Amino acid sequence: MLYKNPIQNIIVVILLLVLFGCSSVNTVKKEAITFTPEILVNNFIALHPDTAAYKTESKSYKWNYEQGLILESIYRLWTNTKDEKYFNYIKKNIDYYVNEDGSIKTYELNNFNIDNVAPGRVLLHLYETTKQNKYKLAADTLIKQLQLHPRTSEGGLWHKKIYPNQMWLDGLYMAEPFYSEYSVMFNEQKYFDDIANQFLLIKKHLYDEKTGLYFHGWDESKQQKWADPVKGTSPNFWGRSLGWFMMAMVDVLDSFPENHKGRNEILKMFRELSS
Repeated sequence: MLYKNPIQNIIVVILLLVLFGCSSVNTVKKEAITFTPEILVNNFIALHPDTAAYKTESKSYKWNYEQGLILESIYRLWTNTKDEKYFNYIKKNIDYYVNEDGSIKTYELNNFNIDNVAPGRVLLHLYETTKQNKYKLAADTLIKQLQLHPRTSEGGLWHKKIYPNQMWLDGLYMAEPFYSEYSVMFNEQKYFDDIANQFLLIKKHLYDEKTGLYFHGWDESKQQKWADPVKGTSPNFWGRSLGWFMMAMVDVLDSFPENHKGRNEILKMFRELSS
């Protein structure tokens, strides 16, 4: 059975591999089963040879963070294996969306959806490898979104235009790794203060002193039904959003300048959450 969402298919592949591995426990002859990233990715490509994206209700493929995450993972596998089939798969997927003038099919800047920035990391990889200008132009568009994006009174990026005044933990992963990597690649030093500020605002408004964890969301206006009337925070911690936030710090620290004062603040937050 195949699901429309490719991430569900990845989970199925993992479960099958786990179950297959467990099936040998009661056999007389046990054979070692090797699980590698190649197995996972090769199965994924076999299931989705044409695109990593999934069809929406309108039956069209849309630019989205899910495929950005998958292609980023495949890119990292390619950098380790240098197997061209992985690079070709990445390029094929992105080329479906990115036109020669750098415009991105199905992407609407004025939607101001922070999730749609995440695939920008793959644009940077393709530009660095191929030097095709269309990838830089597309990345420039995502940077333009970040500069025009609605913000809180302290400069925090809203998660989406349809979620006014709100910052969510997962939004840090959607924007900041790309934002930092773009700034390094094109020497845009002016953006690093803004990147650091996003993390500092999350610490200021979403951090819970009692648990050492971060609430999933914060509404500056305190108008949402879920918002604490005093702090504006959501009532719950969400494990997955904490994972997104943790990986946002990991990936940003890979590129964030060592001589920038914000780096130590991000590193401190990472260490505290890890302990």
